[in-house]
Amino acid sequence: MNDLMHAQSSGFHLVEILSRIGTVGHVILWTLLFFSIVVWAIIVYKVYKLRQIRKGARKFLDLYHENGDLGEVYAACISLHSVPIIRVFKSGYLELQRIRKDLMNLKVDRKVSIEVMFSEWIEEFSSVLQESLTRETMALEHFLIFLAISSSSAPLLGLLGTVWGVMTAFWSVGMQGYTSLGVIAPGVSAALVTTIGGLATAIPAAIAYNYLLNRTKILSLEMECFASEFTCAVRKDVRKAF
Repeated sequence: MNDLMHAQSSGFHLVEILSRIGTVGHVILWTLLFFSIVVWAIIVYKVYKLRQIRKGARKFLDLYHENGDLGEVYAACISLHSVPIIRVFKSGYLELQRIRKDLMNLKVDRKVSIEVMFSEWIEEFSSVLQESLTRETMALEHFLIFLAISSSSAPLLGLLGTVWGVMTAFWSVGMQGYTSLGVIAPGVSAALVTTIGGLATAIPAAIAYNYLLNRTKILSLEMECFASEFTCAVRKDVRKAF
């Protein structure tokens, strides 16, 4: 019974506090609520997406290392869920097909030395892979900027609401001509609500940003390692075709 009465009393105090924060405080709280909803939506989406990408990348790498035929790997990728590392491989494989076509043409027409073209082909292949890596890394970092902005701006918004609320509370005291703890305390406590709201938004955003950024960097490094391995395999493949 006492617990119920205490809960009802706490709820009443919260409603009373919220009623005292004023128009500016309400605008800031609604803004922070919007930030918080978007932050949690991004967290849930990115965690799910990165797990999906990680799982797909493992399947692809197992397939790639178990199969020495790049054509068979490319054909098998059709049945796999499209993830960044697969898209990097596909862009590289299509470039390899173009190189093979050029190589066949040069074998027919010996006007240009194949050895001369070899370094140019590998350079072009590396450029295609690098472009694909950059594009996929940028896609992985999508939405992280909002988490960074929220983690840094939400506390400042909360502080702005608190400063405004404290200023309003003291202005009200000055207008009344007298002061006491009972007069000042409600206004100050109401002003602190926006700071709490700012921290409640910023803390999850900061934790999620650092965690997701770390996972993104790991995935990017894995793609870079694969790109180096793939380039070596293509170099050997083209050499054998001479």
